[in-house]
Amino acid sequence: MTPRVSINSEQITLDDVWQHYETLRGIIVREAEEARRHLADGTPPRNPRLLGMDLDEMNAHFDGALEEVDAQASLFLLAATEATVRVDFLERVYERRRDPVSRIFRDVYKSRCDHNKVMVRLEEDILDIWGEQLPDSMSHVSSLKGALKYRHWLAHGRYWVPKLGQRYDPSGLVQIVTGFFGEIGVANQ
Repeated sequence: MTPRVSINSEQITLDDVWQHYETLRGIIVREAEEARRHLADGTPPRNPRLLGMDLDEMNAHFDGALEEVDAQASLFLLAATEATVRVDFLERVYERRRDPVSRIFRDVYKSRCDHNKVMVRLEEDILDIWGEQLPDSMSHVSSLKGALKYRHWLAHGRYWVPKLGQRYDPSGLVQIVTGFFGEIGVANQ
């Protein structure tokens, strides 16, 4: 018997990640503004880590914090994207949809199951099929695959110098992902 993956109903969505991201960025920006006011007034900042910092050091500290929040949001946006793509794949297989992509997905699913494990590869087994079956989506597939290289770099601790071809940020990633989802007709509730 072919194994089935139990789908979690509490998946994180792009909107969930974006709302959290905006909240964290707002907190950091407000803390930076408050710290700069304290520095200008000559009063000690509330955050003891900022004691003794000059304006340049303080700016570098908050710029670093904002960059880290961007990286974390990017990682979670791409993780939510992968979950959505994989759930769509599984639903097409389990519901035995009759469109050409779903038929190919069923064949992939059967061939990639081994000893009660489903080992479907995101890029080769899902994204490449979308690109082949919907040639107009190929630019979206390529953009998403490039963004996944950024996700791999983030997820593996950033220990190498990435060769990504472009800089990624959360708003650009949302555009890439929503463009891909729109092209293939998938929603990330």
